[in-house]
Amino acid sequence: VRRKAALNRRILASGWGQVGRRIKEKAEASGVRVIEVPAAFTSQTCAACGYVARENRKSQAVFHCQAYGHEANADVNAAVVIRERGIKMLAFAAGHAVAARGAGSCPGREPRTNLSASAAAAVA
Repeated sequence: VRRKAALNRRILASGWGQVGRRIKEKAEASGVRVIEVPAAFTSQTCAACGYVARENRKSQAVFHCQAYGHEANADVNAAVVIRERGIKMLAFAAGHAVAARGAGSCPGREPRTNLSASAAAAVA
């Protein structure tokens, strides 16, 4: 069983690697820029205020910010978090400051505008 699990992991990893390479090839041919955004904690991060907690993810489909109550479809919330990380990475690479777009969705909480060390390293 362990051998099969390891084999499945290798197959899955190589498949996603091929998808990534193909996307980059197509994007380059079309003159489109591809940005790899760290996916860590995107399903637990509030797109409105940046609060991160495991409890934010109420179920597979529902996201509910425990800090200030923002609710959204979990997939949509994670997609917004990924988009905002990508925008911040682009701005960081260009030397510009960018505020988070979700300001005001969680009353009384300022949006996070800091760029994580892993995101900064990915841009460099």
